[in-house]
Amino acid sequence: MHSMPARSLVPLFDRLNDMSATFTNGRVLDAGSLQSLLQQDLVRLFNVRNGLTTEQFLGDASTSFHYGLPDMLVLFPQSATDLQRLELVLSRAIALYEPRLIQVRVQATPDPDKPTSARVTISALAALNRQLCQVHFDLVLDGRGARTRERASAAEPQP
Repeated sequence: MHSMPARSLVPLFDRLNDMSATFTNGRVLDAGSLQSLLQQDLVRLFNVRNGLTTEQFLGDASTSFHYGLPDMLVLFPQSATDLQRLELVLSRAIALYEPRLIQVRVQATPDPDKPTSARVTISALAALNRQLCQVHFDLVLDGRGARTRERASAAEPQP
């Protein structure tokens, strides 16, 4: 039996119940660690398919048993309508399965280098040591899944 290394140090269902998890293995997270941890968890979330249609996922059908995204191969990244639908799906997934992020903004644009890929920018606030920090993620989504587009900037505390 092969064990998978733990990437997120706080299990999913613990995160769903406790949005203020600022400790990792007894250490207090800093802004960079929080950014990195959230990015790993978002990439993992976006690489899991849940078996629902997009309509079911955006409706009332999705539950904690439907972790991940619906199959979105029918969406065309060069279509403005499909990019808006992708933004809705990603926003809903974050709202359902990543409670550490609030005031989430998702923007999807066509990837000029790959017509079958979409560039996704996610901006949000996350709690760190009882203070809100701005986080930012740049991802690429295509038929193979989600991956980091470029190095994301570190989380910045908000005044």
